[in-house]
Amino acid sequence: MKNENFDNQKGQGESGVRDSDIQFDSKGVDFGPWIKRFVTQVKSNWNVPESFLKGHVVIQFNVLRNGTLTDIRVIEASDVPGFNSAALNALRLTSPTLDLPKEYPLDKVLFTVTFHYNEGIK
Repeated sequence: MKNENFDNQKGQGESGVRDSDIQFDSKGVDFGPWIKRFVTQVKSNWNVPESFLKGHVVIQFNVLRNGTLTDIRVIEASDVPGFNSAALNALRLTSPTLDLPKEYPLDKVLFTVTFHYNEGIK
């Protein structure tokens, strides 16, 4: 897995990933530990295809209060179909993840996640 990056748009917690790769509205709740665990789960389920090609895939999905991922959809596809499939499968295999933080006021949260393939970190 090269250059797999995620981050909380609000910058909470130290997930070791770059800005804008995970975007969501935290509603002021500390998602740091949750994001760290989520990223670890996704990476362990991400079967990156061998390729010298570059690209990225942007996916949106909801996480329900019980950690179930729903409505997973590609909103910006890569020209490499294997990249799209690998990213979708990583998320599907990660469901369910941890329950949302108890302090989070809603029953679900919309995430936008970017998966990078062989793209250098800026």
